[in-house]
Amino acid sequence: MELSWPQAIGRRLSRHHLLHPAAAGDLTRVTSDICGVHAQVGASAELMLGLRLRDVTRQTIRDALWERRSLVKTVGVRGTLHLLPADEVPLWMAANRLRFPAEAARLERAGIKPAALAEVVRAIAGIVGRDPIARPDLERELEARVGGWAVTTNQGWMGGYKNWPMALGWAAALGIVCYGPGHGGRSTFVRLADWSAWREVDPLDGGKFALRRFLHAYGPSTPAEFSRWFALAPSLTRQLFAAISDELAEVDIEGDRRWVLASDADAAAEAAAEAVHLLPHFDVFVVGSHPRGQLIERGSAIHALLPGTAAPLAVLLRGGRVAGVWERRPKGKRLLVRVDAHQPLNRRQRSSIEAQATRIAQILERECELEFGEVSLRPHL
Repeated sequence: MELSWPQAIGRRLSRHHLLHPAAAGDLTRVTSDICGVHAQVGASAELMLGLRLRDVTRQTIRDALWERRSLVKTVGVRGTLHLLPADEVPLWMAANRLRFPAEAARLERAGIKPAALAEVVRAIAGIVGRDPIARPDLERELEARVGGWAVTTNQGWMGGYKNWPMALGWAAALGIVCYGPGHGGRSTFVRLADWSAWREVDPLDGGKFALRRFLHAYGPSTPAEFSRWFALAPSLTRQLFAAISDELAEVDIEGDRRWVLASDADAAAEAAAEAVHLLPHFDVFVVGSHPRGQLIERGSAIHALLPGTAAPLAVLLRGGRVAGVWERRPKGKRLLVRVDAHQPLNRRQRSSIEAQATRIAQILERECELEFGEVSLRPHL
């Protein structure tokens, strides 16, 4: 099977429901199709899903999380917050447990002993329950049970990270905890088994599930790209690829050897060179698309600022490739959307951007005001 890069990228855009947004009732299926949604920034998560679905607002997504509980907010791939379909959480958490040995070694190098981490995990299990507990209350309980070490600042991620959140991902992967509804802008936590369905899954089975979902969303791809996306040791990735080798089909993309699920091999692969999209910070399409040279033009301003990634930016895509940036800010009861295209746009593309800006405002339950102009290249984090 042979494809061109424009065809492969068009196929990814389609898999991500960006060419043809799905019906509102397909919220859970769309979340599954794109391997969950990054949720470090709440509004970005709402936009990621809203732009892939018709006729939904941020309230629709919040209802799915906190009322219907068809989505769960928890620690997902690479230790980052995700929204995941509730019935898939045990599979993703099992896959995350494949990373435990490497993660334990990394934390020990940072000065965190495995025994201390395990003690905090046990304490979290004893504290969380059916009723949501706010983050400050959880911290106080942890300090009372395991001492000041739990709330001591460690020179970890971003240079100042308390010790106990480093155990949160472990507790989540073990099915102990997930996020509950926010109260007053503060995070809360609940026991996962009380909040949503839980079942034990073998980590290798979870890993095979994650690989299949990844190849469905981002294929054709390679073992190296899956390892990077999942932050998984190459040896484990090779084991997973070998385990599902009879389910894979080889694809040649302009001389580059890649893989897709055999069940997806006959899916339409049409270039979408003229399609334009406004995607929010940390959009999963941007995070998961490889190789980066096909996503970000070498020598561009974005490549110079952030070589290897555009995830911290809200981006304009043209033909599935980064072609500019945009920003949004409240303006009274309206939402001002400013788009900075780094490449020329024709009239049809500008009209499409106008429609998408209006859609963005609708998702965030505001009226839209669109303008084209310079946007500073400022990463979100």
